[in-house]
Amino acid sequence: MWPFGRKKLRTIASKLRAGTKAIARGDYVMTVQWLGEVVAEEPEHITALLNLGAAYHHLEQHSRAIEYFERVTALRPGHAKAWLNMAAARSALGHLELAEQALDQVMEIDPHFPDVHYNLAVVKLRLARPFEALAEVELQLADNPGHVAARELLEKLRAEVI
Repeated sequence: MWPFGRKKLRTIASKLRAGTKAIARGDYVMTVQWLGEVVAEEPEHITALLNLGAAYHHLEQHSRAIEYFERVTALRPGHAKAWLNMAAARSALGHLELAEQALDQVMEIDPHFPDVHYNLAVVKLRLARPFEALAEVELQLADNPGHVAARELLEKLRAEVI
């Protein structure tokens, strides 16, 4: 019995490697194929679920991406990256309040998580709340002064609100 279990593990591992390599090179169709097979065999495989969501997001299938990010957060509510990615997919669909809620989850988990303040700033700006956006972008720059996109957004916001 043991060799069968071992063979299955290698098969899943090789599919996971293939899917990970595919996403790294930007081949999102192959990512979906390989990681879809991993998830079919192991429905709670966090890495495969997270990367499947990312691949669907890159393919602009944001609703599908959200499904995978929701599966990750159901299994691991403290997975900040899944919440951050879910916010991006929700924002892409124009579901800005839901995107903000997902980013609030990231803030509860880790208020210094990379890009969380920048993403909050973008969502708040899209929600026509420029003063809140300005505060968030300043927090992002306090965490990471070299954040180029945040610096550009800061200049835009300063011109708009000051």
